[in-house]
Amino acid sequence: MDNLKKLVPYWFFVFTIGFGWFILSPVIPELMAHLSASLSEIVLILSVYGYTMAIIGLIAGVLSAKFTVKSSIYLAMVFSIAGLFIRIFATDYMEFLILSIIAASAYPFSLAPVGSIAESMDKKRSATITGLSIGFLFLGMSVGALLGPYIYLAFSLAGIMAFPAALTIIASLWLFVYLPQYPEKYRGKSLRGAFKPGMVKNWYIGLSMASISILFGDIAATALGFHFTGTFLLKLSGVMGGVEFLGSALGALILPFIFERYHLIRSGTVLAGLVSFIFAIVLLYTLVYTDIAAIITASFFIFGFFGNAFWVMALNSIINYVDDPAKAGFATSMYSVATNIGVAIIPVVLSADFVSITKSIYGIIPAVVIVLVAFAISPTILAGRRKSSSEAAAES
Repeated sequence: MDNLKKLVPYWFFVFTIGFGWFILSPVIPELMAHLSASLSEIVLILSVYGYTMAIIGLIAGVLSAKFTVKSSIYLAMVFSIAGLFIRIFATDYMEFLILSIIAASAYPFSLAPVGSIAESMDKKRSATITGLSIGFLFLGMSVGALLGPYIYLAFSLAGIMAFPAALTIIASLWLFVYLPQYPEKYRGKSLRGAFKPGMVKNWYIGLSMASISILFGDIAATALGFHFTGTFLLKLSGVMGGVEFLGSALGALILPFIFERYHLIRSGTVLAGLVSFIFAIVLLYTLVYTDIAAIITASFFIFGFFGNAFWVMALNSIINYVDDPAKAGFATSMYSVATNIGVAIIPVVLSADFVSITKSIYGIIPAVVIVLVAFAISPTILAGRRKSSSEAAAES
């Protein structure tokens, strides 16, 4: 329990990353005017977090494996503070983009090696630690998206820039005090054996759930436009994003803990996959073909709740393939990279089919199949730790 308490500053720091990421989403039109930028240029700023994970994730994993997980987190604090604080004073789009990339680099350095953090702090509660780490990221994203408009109304764009910068400075100072207490030495420093072919199944689950979640966010405004117009459409579109992130946060915070606490790792993972599949169908159907806002909103929340828990359980399962914390960090880094490569491709390809009700079926079918395959392979991923060769030899 003492080690879990030491992680609270880390979780608050992760929360600030999500908060700083999505606090911009409600004020995209204002940013366009402020920076004299197009919509696609502003969307790129929001997307750089995913790109940094895809590009830097493996570097973060190697860093935490070859040295310590603390070295990766120290870099995350430096990048987050520098990027968010200096960005307050950016006067043109290119400056803003470069500083956003610097701030976004905190994401892979803090979360890509989450396996090392879970293994080194408390391996018996690895699913809980992983779930809380991802959950606080999504909670920050949800709170940022929901509070962004109110901060803007009270303090304008200056407040939108300053608030997350202040939070990350506070979080970094708190984490800086506790970080020296994090474990320094792992049992192994070699990355040999960090990859196992079975991990590819986990990668697919992570890739599919993250990609389809982003797809739903991308198509929400367009699909809702089939049935709603005006101010109500704008408000409803904003609520959908906040509700999905909130569901994702609560699912990651609650379900992995329950599954681990009651020894339901395998059955819980399969359950999360099944409910994700069912509500992917419900969400796609209601979003495209109905105007029942309550059901659409509930479906966003439920898919986020179970879908992100499914993603977390597949991530935590990765740890079972390796035999020490150093390799665990690199293994979860590979998972994060694979996930974000999928996010960069699948939503872009499928969202083009949701431009009209009649054409949407060509996007719905592959989206449903992608989630169906993830559910189908969920019983086959590792639910428990493999014995090391030395343990197996000792038993024989």
